[in-house]
Amino acid sequence: MVTFLTSGLIIFSENATRDKIAEQKKTLLLESLKDLIPDELHDNDLTQDASLINRPKLLGHRKEQALYIGTLNGTTTVLAVPVTARNGYSGDIDLMVGIKNNGKITAVKILEQHETPGLGDLIQANKSNWLKQFPTLSLKEIREKNWKVKRDGGQFDQITGATITPRAVVAAIKQALLFQKSYTKLTNGEIE
Repeated sequence: MVTFLTSGLIIFSENATRDKIAEQKKTLLLESLKDLIPDELHDNDLTQDASLINRPKLLGHRKEQALYIGTLNGTTTVLAVPVTARNGYSGDIDLMVGIKNNGKITAVKILEQHETPGLGDLIQANKSNWLKQFPTLSLKEIREKNWKVKRDGGQFDQITGATITPRAVVAAIKQALLFQKSYTKLTNGEIE
């Protein structure tokens, strides 16, 4: 009887913890979405209008991920594109890139990374300003071939002592921009 009660308490506790963790993840996601999809760019419920996508080649996905779509009066105005940089120094780097319909970046958020503390983890917004070089940029301002770190002949600063991580993130952001460009053409009925 004691074993039965203990098992029941453990299962109950595990379920309560799992729900709380899921709720915390959703809260963090919605907070991240505020920068990626600013309130003035949408009047829809972002959690209801998300689409699941799985683009391993273009966006590095290893599983389905949520694409968040901001709309105003029924017209798409901004996307929050999930992308995975598979070539980080210490593995995958999951990020989300907010991109307006005109192709300009609203914000970039690192969702998960395992980079070296004090070096590669400087891509985190709470550790440095490195991500602030991307908002307002697009493939129009910076040509596709220049979406690289300066060390590789591109436009973007790397982090001293940690070139691999910024290289991976810049390439992932470029892939998100390419996805948004093709998504916009598709939804507007344009054929390449």
